[in-house]
Amino acid sequence: MNSKDIKKGFPPNIPFPRELEQLIDWTNQNGYPISGFFELRAGDKDTMFYWFGFRHVDEKLAQFGAGADGSLYCIWDAGDQSFPVVHLGSEGDGIKVLAANFTDFLRLLAIGYGELGFEDLSKPPEENEPNSKFQEWVKVQFNTNIPTNGSEFIALEENGKCRFANWVDHVCVKYN
Repeated sequence: MNSKDIKKGFPPNIPFPRELEQLIDWTNQNGYPISGFFELRAGDKDTMFYWFGFRHVDEKLAQFGAGADGSLYCIWDAGDQSFPVVHLGSEGDGIKVLAANFTDFLRLLAIGYGELGFEDLSKPPEENEPNSKFQEWVKVQFNTNIPTNGSEFIALEENGKCRFANWVDHVCVKYN
């Protein structure tokens, strides 16, 4: 995988994170698995159409990864100059913000969950061994720590959903 392939699927309004380019380089040097079932995967102009059933969100989401079940990992243009990393489950479930930025996404990924979009992030991963080589790279490369669980990344609104899930609900009602 190279960054050109992934960049092609990015709309012009969503910046391509330097950290994503570094993750691509690390993966090219070290191979898979990175962590759990996450893999780098470029989106194309039809990815969001197939997930949503309409094209009104093409400029709001940039896919960079996928899970084993076809779930999408994307960067979302939240409309407020923020670009959180989000998850769209392959069956319309697991819709959530994973991290406020790409460095935090790498920290969450390094914890070692199998399927980030479906795991209980308030608990440590149960089944998968974290990739210690990847964890060390994240710590050193980004001068950060790896938490034992993902509870610091959970952010719900008053209705019990995350901001991204509320946005998905809104656009689905508006355009379907």
